[in-house]
Amino acid sequence: MLPQFLTILLWSAFASAFLTKPVAPSDDSFYEVPQNISDYENGDIINVRNTPVQVRSFIFPMEVKNSWQVLVRSEDSFGNPNAIVATILEPYNAIPSKVWSYQIWEDANDLDCAPSYALLFKASYDTISSQTEIPIIQYGLSKGWYVVVPDYEGPKSAFTMGRQSGHAVLDGIRAALSSGYFTGINRDANVGLYGYSGGALATGWAAQIQPSYAPEIKDNIIGAAIGGWVTNVTNTAIVCDGTLFSGLIASGLNGIYSENSQYKEVLDRNLDASKKADFYKAKSLCVVNSVISYLFQNFFSGITPYFITGKDYFNIPINQEIFGNNTAALRKEDGVPEIPLFVFHGQDDEIAPVEQPTRAFENFCSWGAPSIEMSVAASTGHILEILLGTGAGLAWLEKRFDGNLPIEGCSKTVRTTNLEYPGADAPYLQILEDYIEGLFGAKVGLDTSDISNTSWLVKVLAYAISKFVGLIGPIPFKRDGAAMLLSEKAGNRTVDEMYKGLSDLRKLMEAQGMDPLSVLMGTTITL
Repeated sequence: MLPQFLTILLWSAFASAFLTKPVAPSDDSFYEVPQNISDYENGDIINVRNTPVQVRSFIFPMEVKNSWQVLVRSEDSFGNPNAIVATILEPYNAIPSKVWSYQIWEDANDLDCAPSYALLFKASYDTISSQTEIPIIQYGLSKGWYVVVPDYEGPKSAFTMGRQSGHAVLDGIRAALSSGYFTGINRDANVGLYGYSGGALATGWAAQIQPSYAPEIKDNIIGAAIGGWVTNVTNTAIVCDGTLFSGLIASGLNGIYSENSQYKEVLDRNLDASKKADFYKAKSLCVVNSVISYLFQNFFSGITPYFITGKDYFNIPINQEIFGNNTAALRKEDGVPEIPLFVFHGQDDEIAPVEQPTRAFENFCSWGAPSIEMSVAASTGHILEILLGTGAGLAWLEKRFDGNLPIEGCSKTVRTTNLEYPGADAPYLQILEDYIEGLFGAKVGLDTSDISNTSWLVKVLAYAISKFVGLIGPIPFKRDGAAMLLSEKAGNRTVDEMYKGLSDLRKLMEAQGMDPLSVLMGTTITL
C-alpha cells in the first residue's frame, strides 16, 4: 500500500508541473477597484467569476463542486469605499442554509499573499502558511457548509487594521447571502464565523462592529469561534520583539501605515536610517518569509533596534491615537458583540498574551454581551493552541449549526488543553481522513467523511495527549528561553515519566486486542 501511495504522490507532483499557474493578484485586473465604486452599496457583488484554476487543500488539489471569486464593495477603516475579493466554495453535499465565513491568517502586507490566491492550486508557495488552514476549511465543506473566505486585509493589504478587516468579513457575508442566483445559498442562511491569530483579529472586529455596520445580518449569524485572539496590536509588537516572531512587527506596522499613509513620515523618521530598506522589504513578504527574514531581530530594544525611539515610539501622540483606535474592546462606544462568541486561547500565548482576550472578555461581558464562552488551555502557547485548540472551536461551531443554543451570559473555563473540550476530538479525525481521501481525488462532501463522534479509545487518547502536554508545558519560542522546556516546565521529571501516560494507553489498547494507530484512524483491527 505504501509504494502505491508514494507512486500516486509522485505522479501528482509530476502532472501538476504541467498545469497552468494562476496569475498573482498584483497582476490580475479582477482585483482592481473600479472607478465607479461609490455607485455600489456595501456588500454588493461588483464582479464574479469561477476561480481561474482548481482550488487546493494543503499543497494538493481539492475537488469541490464549484468555486467562485467575487469582487465585493466594502469600506476601509475610515469609511472610504474600496473593494475586496472573497472566495466562495460549494461542496458536493452543499446545504443552502449553512454558510461558514472562514478568516485565514494571512499576516502579511503584500496583496500577493491574499487568501483568494493562496487557495488556488499552483499558486506561489510563499502562501504556504495560509495553505495549512485549508484542511480545516475542508472539514466544514465535508459537513455540507458553503465556505466564504474573504481577503479581509483589503486592496492595500492593511494587516492588523481592525475595522478594515471587520468590514471586509461582514461584506463578504453579505455578498454570500446575496449570491443565491449562482451559488444556491439561501438569503436567510445561518452563518458561522471562525478565525485564528490574524484571522481571529478580523473575526473579533467583525463581531464587535456588526451591530452598527451590518445590523441586517444579525439574525443570520449563529456565532463566532475565535482562537489566539490578538486584541492589542501594540502589546503584540512589544512581546514579539527579539523573538522568533519579530517579523510580525515589520509586517504589522507596514500594514497599519498602508491605511494611515498621511502619518507614514512619523514611521519613517523614527526608523534607524541604516535599517529602513530592510524594514520596508516586509511589504513584499508573506508571513513565513517575513518570520525568517526578521528572525530574533530587535525593533524596540537592544543595542541597535530598528526604532531609534525604542518602545517610546508608541507614546508619540499620533501613534497613541492610531493604535488606540485599532485596539479591540477598548471603548464601549466602539461596539459590543450581539452574537455568541467562543474564545479559545493558550495561557502561555507568546504572540497574544492571554491578558489580551481576557480584557476583551471582561469588557464585553460588563458591557452586556449576551453570550461569550472562553476556554483557556493552561499548557499551550500560540502555536501549540493551533493544533490542540482547533477541535474545540470546530466542535462549538458545529453545535451552533446543529441548532444547539449557546450559553447565556459569560463563562470562563481553564483546562489542561482544549483537547478536553467536549467533542473536540472528532474534528481532528475528520480533518485527517478528509485530507488523505482528498489526495486520491475524493469529491468533498460526496466521498469524504462526516465524523461527529469517535470511539471511546480515541477520546482516551486525546485525553492522554492533553495530560502529556500539561506535563511538559508549552514549547518556548523566545530566544532567551530555549532551556526553559526542561529546566522550568519539566523540572526533574524523567523521560519515562513524561511518556508514561501514552505507554499505559498503548498497553490498554493492546490488552484489548487493538492496534492503537488503526483505532486512531477509525478502523479497529484485532492484533
